Amino acid sequence: MDIQLVVFDLDGTLVGAPMDFAEVKERLRERLEKEGISKELIGDLTPMYETLLKISQNTGMDFEYLHSFLVELEVERAKDSYLFEGSRELLELLKENGIKLALMTRSSRKATEYVLKKHGIEEFFDLVVTRDDVPPEDVKPNPGHLKTILEHFNVPPTKVVVVGDHGYDLLPAKELRCLSVLITSNESGRMSFKIEEDANFEVMNVKEAIELFKRLLKTYVVVPAYNEEKTIGNVLRDLLQYFKGEEIVVVNDGSRDKTREVAQEKGVVVLTHLVNRGLGGALGTGIRYALLKGAELILTFDADGQHLVDDALRVMKPVAEGKADFAVGSRLKGDVSEMPFVKRFGNFVLDFITAVFAKKYVSDSQSGLRCLNRECASKIKITCDRYAVSSEIIIEASKNGCRIVEVPIKAVYTEYSKKKGTNILEGVKIAFNLLLDRMR
Repeated sequence: MDIQLVVFDLDGTLVGAPMDFAEVKERLRERLEKEGISKELIGDLTPMYETLLKISQNTGMDFEYLHSFLVELEVERAKDSYLFEGSRELLELLKENGIKLALMTRSSRKATEYVLKKHGIEEFFDLVVTRDDVPPEDVKPNPGHLKTILEHFNVPPTKVVVVGDHGYDLLPAKELRCLSVLITSNESGRMSFKIEEDANFEVMNVKEAIELFKRLLKTYVVVPAYNEEKTIGNVLRDLLQYFKGEEIVVVNDGSRDKTREVAQEKGVVVLTHLVNRGLGGALGTGIRYALLKGAELILTFDADGQHLVDDALRVMKPVAEGKADFAVGSRLKGDVSEMPFVKRFGNFVLDFITAVFAKKYVSDSQSGLRCLNRECASKIKITCDRYAVSSEIIIEASKNGCRIVEVPIKAVYTEYSKKKGTNILEGVKIAFNLLLDRMR
């Protein structure tokens, strides 16, 4: 993937401390009550920084004076802080891959700098943005922190990954269209309250995040294409939002139009078959190339505009997280409103036939949107040149013990794409080819 910048939260993501934020909140409450501030005005101190602003506005007390109580507690907490296992290794991995690193935190600059120096990790970060560096209305979960960082580096949001442990970190990423990684099990350093928000990728801890990034940074996209000059340009434009040109492999399967020229203009890798070998031949060529290049994840993506890049990220998710070896994007489990009935019926028949040979039922065996990890892809032997390859890949994956999951995706059909893919005649051929193959 084309990851140019990773933005980290600090507490609960990279570091923790014995004093949790519930204790910080309680000690801040005691300090405010000593100042004669009523319990009603203090409330539950959620969140603390914004509550101090409200108290200042309502009482006329100097905000910096009130804020100093919180800063003092944050620094005291920071003195006993520790790095989570794997934090330094993760930062080193990203730096070694030429990725810029930034920090956005709701903590004060004084406490943040103390933590960074204490653990010797300040040199990893190209930019640090604390709550002191943006107006109060911009502090996360508002997007001001992240906007400041994006403007500083001038990096497109789709090439940025935000790593955090809380919905407060994910909300700005979602609003600005950055990718996000949620670390779910680091209890130390978590805020004293929780906001639920879905991330693009989830891992339990920093050590798992290391493996996740290793896979993401070695992801290749295989795009089989036969006479797709009308659509391939837009398909590649969308993929290039998230993937480097050298990671996108278009297999020009003997096209007689300008498919090759259009793809080359986009700066992606183009492999050309001199004659049309069919979908199976094209996928086989693309997957072999990706494996030779050291791919850890291989995404297959149709060239006719039938898939959404956002769906591709969802299909990648369980494999990138290490929870599956092979994920299939299922149109039958998603929005099928645009999928013609004849294709739904044909898929149902082919799903049944595939299940007989695979001994596993997949609701959309003919889907062209898949993600395989390196180990699974290396075990799959493709012998079918044409559309039967979709069933064959599932059969091979199942036979070799790959963990298979399905991810709901949207079926996108235009008048152009409706003419592509399998039909009833192709379905008969696929069933016949599978039967012959199993009898060998």
